Amino acid sequence: MPAYDVLFQPLTIKQMTVPNRFASTSHQPGYPVSGRTNERYIRYEAEKARGGVGLVQFGGATTVSVENCYYYGQLDGTSDDIIDDFRRMADAIHAHGSACTVQITHGGRRERYDMANWIPAFAPSCRRELMHRAFPAALEAHDIHRIAHDYATAARRVRAGGVDGVEINCIPPGLIGQFWSPITNTRNDEYGGSPANRMRFGFEVLEQTRRLVGEDYVVGMRFTTDEFKPGALDNEALTEIAMAYAQSGLVDYVSLVGGHSSDYRSTHEMYPTMHVGSAPYLPLAAAIKERIDVPVLHATRFTDAATAAYAVEAGFIDLVGMTRAFIADPHHVNKLRESNEDDIRPCVGATYCIDRVTVGMESLCMHNVATSREQHLEQVVTPSKSAAKTVVVVGAGPGGLEAARISAARGHRVILFEAGSAVGGQLVLASKRGWRTDLSSIVDWLGGQADKLGVEIHLNCLVERDEVLGCEPDAVIVATGGLPVVGHFQGAALATTTWDVLSGQVEPGKDILLFDEAGTHAGVTTAQIAAEAGASVELVSPDRAQAPEVGFVNLAPHMTELYRNGVRLTPDQRLVEVRQTGNKLTAVLENAFTSTRSERVVDQVIGDYGTVPNDDLYEELKPEAHNLGQLDVDALSRFELPAESVNPDGSYWLYRIGDAWASRNVHAAMLDAARICQRL
Repeated sequence: MPAYDVLFQPLTIKQMTVPNRFASTSHQPGYPVSGRTNERYIRYEAEKARGGVGLVQFGGATTVSVENCYYYGQLDGTSDDIIDDFRRMADAIHAHGSACTVQITHGGRRERYDMANWIPAFAPSCRRELMHRAFPAALEAHDIHRIAHDYATAARRVRAGGVDGVEINCIPPGLIGQFWSPITNTRNDEYGGSPANRMRFGFEVLEQTRRLVGEDYVVGMRFTTDEFKPGALDNEALTEIAMAYAQSGLVDYVSLVGGHSSDYRSTHEMYPTMHVGSAPYLPLAAAIKERIDVPVLHATRFTDAATAAYAVEAGFIDLVGMTRAFIADPHHVNKLRESNEDDIRPCVGATYCIDRVTVGMESLCMHNVATSREQHLEQVVTPSKSAAKTVVVVGAGPGGLEAARISAARGHRVILFEAGSAVGGQLVLASKRGWRTDLSSIVDWLGGQADKLGVEIHLNCLVERDEVLGCEPDAVIVATGGLPVVGHFQGAALATTTWDVLSGQVEPGKDILLFDEAGTHAGVTTAQIAAEAGASVELVSPDRAQAPEVGFVNLAPHMTELYRNGVRLTPDQRLVEVRQTGNKLTAVLENAFTSTRSERVVDQVIGDYGTVPNDDLYEELKPEAHNLGQLDVDALSRFELPAESVNPDGSYWLYRIGDAWASRNVHAAMLDAARICQRL
């Protein structure tokens, strides 16, 4: 596309030529096992190269020292065994014409002593970090020299593996950045005090690395543009640091992000959600770019090509890191190149991917369930080789829309019934109020794809059994979702659901008790919008903290809004009774540990206990189905769909997905749809 021509220009850094200006920056999605790569991880990274991404940086936070604990499932760079792993990954990426680098790091105080080899965390000073919680040992001179050599040795292994370059991670989560920052380095020796002393360790790492990898090999550094903390490094100080390293001739490019990830709030600053606008740190990166002479890669919430093109064309940066965008759609670049921008599955900033990694789970995209499952699910759905079928989908939430999209892309005739006046289901509620409005982009994309693929969509249609059978279906997908439950306390009929408030059908009261037993986004979002409407809100949870099902990164903006709006937070309490008291409601709470009871007199009680399946239609359709509604979950877990009939009189296959099966999340509903419909 002419408007994006600047993004398709190559960039050469020493012997490495990046065919375009798109980069998937270094991160660790948690797929490796015991520090080694595997087929899943290789296909995940290679898919982005196949999709046109120019620079695929893999092996995020590859460990360099024996005390590193692999908290995020990193690769183990401490042994020559990793060289073959690097080579397999590099070959898979190079096969599609993309360049690749590996990032190496030492976590410093961000390590755990009670994982892997049970060695203390090491840091410049004994300053604990809230996220990882270890009290580090202050580094002695012999450990500093050992770790500098470890970095260089790991870099040598990267080059031996056929990778195009190595990136040394220096952002504040990494040990080198911990030496730079006054808030983590309080030393008074030659590695502390003055900026030159605090940069000394980084120079020693680079010098030893150069000796082992050679002058002709690409070496980059990744660091932050601003720590955003009192007494920490600001943009001007970090610009001076960047200039010092760039002018040394030891560094061939720099990769820039923003923030200082050490607690919940700062982790959100480093990996911002939709609570923050597009490319929030671009001006800070541009300020550094203006004063150094090496190429600059910048990443943080770049989600669209227009912003990326502006950043490169204006000379603010040279390469655009769009990592989460490529998790949402690994074929983003090729679709853009082929003028199929409407087909790009959008990254909405839900940050489900990072929320999972921060607690040691595998990274997954909220709404692209094929990402990291390329061994089993196609990113670009291909037509079925069997005869076209008639597929009826009931319910147009995210699961139903994905079922319809995939089935239509497989070449089947798809008829989609939706009881409401618009598609989207619970995502419509989730995006209607509060700061999570960008979730509507998921609905827009799924609905647009369904239209483009010729899905017959019937809105305002509370379909019944006879209407479904009248379509003469070969398969029926019941995606009717769930029905909200306020809870199982005495007097539950007096309570209001979060759905009622989020949809605007019920106005918030003046004095509200919101009992959140589900612990998801719905409760905290409802509390926020009620408080913004002027209500006095007490958010009560039986857990030890609010919203336990919300990940660390998303929790920060939620808590910011709750505190900003004066919501009172009460943990460790169960709601056991609600009773009418005149024109008020009396809510009885019970302490989860002592069973001590207390009462609140309020105007309104809102309860959230998740959903129960809305499965009446499913039950009515079961008797005439080939499989009587049975689903072989063992086969499903292997991405297989058995076709053996258990009902000789059946006329169609019947499946239920999403909340119509059990109360779960968007990803689960869409995975149900993909595993079934990519096999129809």
